Amino acid sequence: MILPYLATALLILVTVYSATVSFRQRVEGATPNWIFPDGAGRSVRILVGLFTLVLGIGLVAWISLSARNSTQRSLRFLIPESYTGWVRVEFEIAGESPVPVEGGQTVLKIPPSGVLRTSSPEQYGWAEDDYFYYSSAGVRRLPNSGHGSLIWGKINGAESGPSGKRKYEEFFVGTEQQYRDQAKGGDKKNGY
Repeated sequence: MILPYLATALLILVTVYSATVSFRQRVEGATPNWIFPDGAGRSVRILVGLFTLVLGIGLVAWISLSARNSTQRSLRFLIPESYTGWVRVEFEIAGESPVPVEGGQTVLKIPPSGVLRTSSPEQYGWAEDDYFYYSSAGVRRLPNSGHGSLIWGKINGAESGPSGKRKYEEFFVGTEQQYRDQAKGGDKKNGY
């Protein structure tokens, strides 16, 4: 990452500039200049201008590239037809298959158990996920917000256990009443 070096370079530049401006002697009758110290020649002014221009272009390029490379792919959850209960995706599990990417979306096909384990890393950032029921007949979209939603209580977390630390994502599939009943009971269908 270039940002720490850029910040350090800017700090050094500001420190040197402020030291130069603070300790200079003011010439009587000269017009004050708030950018350059008195006596700064044309070459110094050009050099400072070029450095500032390169620094600005570098900062804009870095922010642009960083934003482009860190954009999270949205997730497409494929849930078995008529499944209700908790869904859990465990990430970075050694020996498990990575999840595929299709059409710019990471596809998470949940098995009938409701637990998917993958070697893929968990994604962070802002993205709108899609939820579908799947069967041999095809897929159909699940409502995941507003009245009639079937997706509830989505959380991301990490826990430690005998097999090490696990990162996971969980959510409940079902009606709001089914979710409330599960939340009151404090138990999860899959026992994790």
